[in-house]
Amino acid sequence: MSAGTDIEAIKREILSLHMADIQAHLDGDVEHLVQGQSSDFTSVHSGEVRRPTPEETRAALTRYLSSATFTEYRDLIDPISGVSPDGSTAWSIVQVKVAGHRAGSPETPLGFTCAWITLYRRQGESWKRIVEASTFKQ
Repeated sequence: MSAGTDIEAIKREILSLHMADIQAHLDGDVEHLVQGQSSDFTSVHSGEVRRPTPEETRAALTRYLSSATFTEYRDLIDPISGVSPDGSTAWSIVQVKVAGHRAGSPETPLGFTCAWITLYRRQGESWKRIVEASTFKQ
């Protein structure tokens, strides 16, 4: 770690990214979520390892967020974050509760608890998600 690396400041940046991502879900802001994804992003979910392109992520998030109305999207635990000694990578571990409904006839209730870990890499002046592994509980 360089002498100028402020680990606590980086942890605050990572927490801020997490909070902005929650807000993006509530607002249906697909572009915010896609812009935070690195070009070599890897997703571990539902027993599969995938490397979705930004376009694939955009399409999936558009389908999901355009049909979802959230009444709740909140942290169940205080997010846990860490930073590599050199300050080039960081991570967050979170657990959120989500409730609402999906559009349709009839509307479908939406409710689950999700926990995930996100690994970030510093790219220039910003952080990009490089790996995300998640689990869901209905």
